[in-house]
Amino acid sequence: MYQRDISQTYPVEPMQTETIATKSTRPGIEQQRAKVLEAAVELFSADGTAAVSISAICKRAGVSRDTYYRCFANKDTLIEHLYQTTVSEHMLTGLGSSDLHYDNPEWIHEVVEATVDAILAQHKVAQFVFVESTNPNSRAYEVIDAAFDHVARLMQTWCLDNYGSSPTRGCFKGVLVGSQWLVQHAIVTGMADKEIRVAKKSIEQLFAATFRGLKP
Repeated sequence: MYQRDISQTYPVEPMQTETIATKSTRPGIEQQRAKVLEAAVELFSADGTAAVSISAICKRAGVSRDTYYRCFANKDTLIEHLYQTTVSEHMLTGLGSSDLHYDNPEWIHEVVEATVDAILAQHKVAQFVFVESTNPNSRAYEVIDAAFDHVARLMQTWCLDNYGSSPTRGCFKGVLVGSQWLVQHAIVTGMADKEIRVAKKSIEQLFAATFRGLKP
């Protein structure tokens, strides 16, 4: 029996796959800030903060200047954010808290461990912050010095409250500067476990020696 090929009479069109357009979402402000900060750290670590422009940061981050200014008011604001969150904030959280126990070796050990580990977790930023903080005309110097001064005042107050006398503020700032150098040395030598252990132990010994001679 003859059968008609219906495909010739009624052509079968291929099925059309419906394409669902997905609307691209714009990165949120926190994502944009993270990109800008990452790019800035890479450039600052290589060239220093003074030599790096906002345009260079935008180019490295792949963002527009408008996006940059939605994240930070200017370059100084970005730099200060890095300084505060990398070193000062961690130092103030431990040594500048209201619950201080400088006469307790276990407390000092815990604070040193937590503070050093937090700084090393952001070692790229910490490295150029430490280097630039040696320049008295830099913003890094101002931020670090202010943090050291604040902690030194708290140390003096604690000593006066507990012993009736205190070393000078300069003595305490010297301890903090020495601690900073030890952390920086651990960073520049490659953050080997041995160097980190030496840095932490040495910082603990600095604090212990400073408070050992105090008596009520």
